[in-house]
Amino acid sequence: MEVKAEIQNNLSPRANEDYQWVLNAIEGDQRAYKELMNRYRNSIFHMMLKMVKSREDADDLTLEAFGKAFNKLPSYAPRYAFSTWLFKIAINNCIDHIRKKRLKLLSIDDPIEPGGDADFSD
Repeated sequence: MEVKAEIQNNLSPRANEDYQWVLNAIEGDQRAYKELMNRYRNSIFHMMLKMVKSREDADDLTLEAFGKAFNKLPSYAPRYAFSTWLFKIAINNCIDHIRKKRLKLLSIDDPIEPGGDADFSD
């Protein structure tokens, strides 16, 4: 079930190898998904950990990034290395997570200005 990819001149040998794994994964080769995850899981995890400072959140975000990337695999085009594409998905996912977390920290009952109550009367 192995698909042969045309070598992309703009990619490194490793990126071309990744592209072959991507094509195989699109064809349903479970080993290809495993290989891509093995190659990048630690790097993605450590990047997520630096961004969120929580091992549990970093682990969750890592798995989410791979899930999103694998779901979008057919849309990957080898203009850039797979790793670049994957890291972009992971970073964007993490930024969304951080934004949502910050919104949860804000409460409608908190004063608008520190130490003061909001006065909405006319």
